[in-house]
Amino acid sequence: MLRLFQITGSSSFAARAALEEAGAAYEVANVHPRHRDRDPAFAQANPLMRVPTLVDGESAVYETGAVLLHIGDRFPDAGLLPPVGDPLRPVAYRWVTWIANTLHPAWWPLMIPQFMTTDESAALGIRERGIVNMAKHGDYLERELEGREWCLGDRFSVADIYLYMLVGWQSFVDDVLVGGDNVQGHFARVGARPAIVRARELDDLTPDFQRNHPELRGGEPI
Repeated sequence: MLRLFQITGSSSFAARAALEEAGAAYEVANVHPRHRDRDPAFAQANPLMRVPTLVDGESAVYETGAVLLHIGDRFPDAGLLPPVGDPLRPVAYRWVTWIANTLHPAWWPLMIPQFMTTDESAALGIRERGIVNMAKHGDYLERELEGREWCLGDRFSVADIYLYMLVGWQSFVDDVLVGGDNVQGHFARVGARPAIVRARELDDLTPDFQRNHPELRGGEPI
């Protein structure tokens, strides 16, 4: 059985949501964010001790984009990734890679600017630059999603799950809304899918990605 090392409400949400969409049989290993070394199996699977980490038999996959692409290939009948040879396959690669390389790290200047400098006075400027960059990413997404139900057009994929999670993080940051009607409409459509609703419930999240119990991770106090 697949084993997902995760922290509820973190980047591992995307992996859990993809597994739910795929109808996969999997078990969860809840990682305590402040005591990641409690389970030696976690470090064995991922020496960086970051989530999500997915153990599949003798293989371990980590980094969110890689985990999502693996799930798409691992469960082809779920249709979460176009098959090899399909013209949309490279489009899916582009989406997942752009989200992982550009959109995902674009949140750090907004969420944790103080961790990006040794100069305390620089944090405000880092955050302001982050707001400008996020606005550019939102404009790009608005253009890309124009007239599209999903990232790939009329085909739902792991790219939609990844994008949904990161747009949902807008609720963590004051005065930031990603994109406009196209992006927010996409967020609402993905969020209404039964498997995504189930994943939010399992992660103890509200529809706008706030934690129902912010003092807990996987049911354990932090």
